[in-house]
Amino acid sequence: MAPGAAVTGVEDALEAAILEVIGSDDGVKAYLGDVVRIAGEKTPRPMFPYLEVVRHQSEPAGGTDADLTVHRIDLQVVSRQAESVEAKAAMAAVRTAVTSAELEMEGWACILLAPVFMDAVRRHAGEWRAMMRLKAIVEPG
Repeated sequence: MAPGAAVTGVEDALEAAILEVIGSDDGVKAYLGDVVRIAGEKTPRPMFPYLEVVRHQSEPAGGTDADLTVHRIDLQVVSRQAESVEAKAAMAAVRTAVTSAELEMEGWACILLAPVFMDAVRRHAGEWRAMMRLKAIVEPG
């Protein structure tokens, strides 16, 4: 495998597994639609409110006996409600979904997935963004 290919593969697998969990959770669907609205790089912005992966940073963390990667993933819910209530409630549902989930990834195992922090900010008049950073540790499996 070419250098960097394994890291890209694990990032893609981890994001896909997290989005699968979020997309199948009834609590999240209550806020983000029965087919959860998720913005992507190659898709137009969906109706509000919606979820997007804003950032995914990874770095090797293994030693001589372990091939681990540590990931920091920033998820964001974007809402147009006048107050932050909808964005915060939707992100709380996302947090509940991911903290109680066991991720399924072919070739990888997530041994830790935990929210690090949540925040909500008003971007401009009429738009709120609730953000959550997740920390994940993944090993080959």
